[in-house]
Amino acid sequence: MRKLLSTGRRARLPETVYLHHEGRKIEVRLKLNARAKRLILRLDSKTGEPVATCPPGLGESKILHFLQKNVNWLVEKQQARAPNIPFEHGAVIPVRGLSHTLEHNDVARGTVRLLELEEGRILLVSGNESHMARRVTDWLKKQARKDLEEAVARHAAALDVKPSSIRIKDTTSRWGSCSANRTLSFSWRVIMAPSFVLNYLAAHEVAHLREMNHSDRFWRHVEAICPNYLDGQAWLRTHGRRLHSYGVEADV
Repeated sequence: MRKLLSTGRRARLPETVYLHHEGRKIEVRLKLNARAKRLILRLDSKTGEPVATCPPGLGESKILHFLQKNVNWLVEKQQARAPNIPFEHGAVIPVRGLSHTLEHNDVARGTVRLLELEEGRILLVSGNESHMARRVTDWLKKQARKDLEEAVARHAAALDVKPSSIRIKDTTSRWGSCSANRTLSFSWRVIMAPSFVLNYLAAHEVAHLREMNHSDRFWRHVEAICPNYLDGQAWLRTHGRRLHSYGVEADV
């Protein structure tokens, strides 16, 4: 019995549908969004799973017709997508834009140490290997908080503003945000990007403490405290999605 999604009306949609391509089936998850204006097909940034965001009132037959018509595009995107890289022994991950190799050492207690050797940078992860992914994630979050707090403090002093708090999250829809209560939130994954990218992101959100919009005046504040902000923007547009593939189980 297939599961159905309620559209808020009489019509109901299945949670998943299947497309056909060269003799094989491709499962696509349907996601209802009351604010969606049109049907959007994409790959989940973390898992690579095909997802179709559906506006209300759209029937299953129309959805299937649209998805099947775009199945070649979907297959091309799946083939072009870089594989997920879990945090496991031997994996190579970026930290501040530089490559680091993960190595497990079960002798010492559960810690993560950064070693800068002639052959390269090593993140030595101690303790039970089954806890390796969590320890690496926790270490990266701590590094992100440290760098972001320093960057925010520097930019906030330059604009004579002060955030109420800083939060570190794992968001996929945005890299940072500024709430009405002056809380700045950031994705910890920005620690994997080059440092100028993190600096731009911090400047962007701090500038919102002056202007809660993206007006010309807002961008003047950003440029004043981060003159190379366009470089940070461009890097995130081009490479940002890739950062969501780290720390995720490998594709099967």
